[in-house]
Amino acid sequence: MTASFSLVQMITLSVAVLGAVLGIINTWQGLDKSRVKLKVRPAHAIPVGAANPRLTFCIEVTNLSTFPVTVCDVGVFYAGTDRRGSILDPFLVDGGPWPRRLEARSSVTVYSQKPASNHEHKITYAYARTECGYTRTGTSPALKQIANEL
Repeated sequence: MTASFSLVQMITLSVAVLGAVLGIINTWQGLDKSRVKLKVRPAHAIPVGAANPRLTFCIEVTNLSTFPVTVCDVGVFYAGTDRRGSILDPFLVDGGPWPRRLEARSSVTVYSQKPASNHEHKITYAYARTECGYTRTGTSPALKQIANEL
């Protein structure tokens, strides 16, 4: 039993497969657009001029979503535990309000003192949490250096 396809059948099959693949890609993109996406980047802060010399740590949060989100909590997570070190009174250079509403593709940098030392657990990640409960973590060589210093 041999199956032979005519030219019309092969073209029809090719168009049907192409349509199915494009439909899957379109569905994936639609779902991806409705997701909250944040980039969390911890760093060293270097006080200059009249800045408070104790503000030597910062976390930059960038909203990569296509819609605005409100960031209400930032801080660090400790390894081997669900304990976190939240920045309770963040310093913002622009003096804006906290919690901060971030428009699409905008960011905020939160300054504070270095995270509190926890002798039992090492700092692993910085985090940012939104009003809707979404938490995103991030790390950097600077955070690893800070964790080793503590």
